[in-house]
Amino acid sequence: MAENNLKKTLLFSSLEKKELVDNIVSDESNSIGRKISAIIELTVMDELLTKNNQIRFWITELYKGCTSGEILSSIFDYNSAGFNWKSRGLPLLPLIEFAIDEQKFMEKYEVDKEPITHLIKCLNSIHEIFDSLNKDDEQHSLKYTEALDAINCFIEQLSDEKEKIHFAPFYRFFKTHWNDLKDSMYTFEALSDLASMQKGWRNTSESRYTLTKYLRDLADNWSNELE
Repeated sequence: MAENNLKKTLLFSSLEKKELVDNIVSDESNSIGRKISAIIELTVMDELLTKNNQIRFWITELYKGCTSGEILSSIFDYNSAGFNWKSRGLPLLPLIEFAIDEQKFMEKYEVDKEPITHLIKCLNSIHEIFDSLNKDDEQHSLKYTEALDAINCFIEQLSDEKEKIHFAPFYRFFKTHWNDLKDSMYTFEALSDLASMQKGWRNTSESRYTLTKYLRDLADNWSNELE
């Protein structure tokens, strides 16, 4: 892209705001010896991409052409890499909800079945989690029994090569049982597999804006332990 195409004129809503910005930027430029244009560029980039390096990477990759599914898969995979079979603990429920909302925009059924074997292993591990919960908490036995039945149905669906995979119920399952599963690495390994398996994710102005907004919110709620 030609350099001239990148030049934009900043328009302020009032002269008072323009003078305020001019003075702040000029003081910083004079104090640290950096060009005014470089300061403005850095400020804009920090606002759009956040200062969080991991979030910046995901937003940048999204705008380089990655689909929402590819970014979601990367996010879920990152969160799965905790210690002692634990997740990193990122608050990713809004991204699961985003994945559910995006299902209505899938125009055709296309699936990469390579991750299915690993996904089934993850679901078996999640089955063990609910089996343990069911034994330890009789008060919520019905809830856990229903979860176990759902997992069995998922595994049966994935194991049948002729069966069409319906992705929305998987995401809704993890949303429903978020409190029970948010700390397990297997949850996010499974979600990463699901996001990468399903093809046809959007890469439109609307989907990019929405996912970027969620990522900025995630940066605001990023654990200090991950920095």
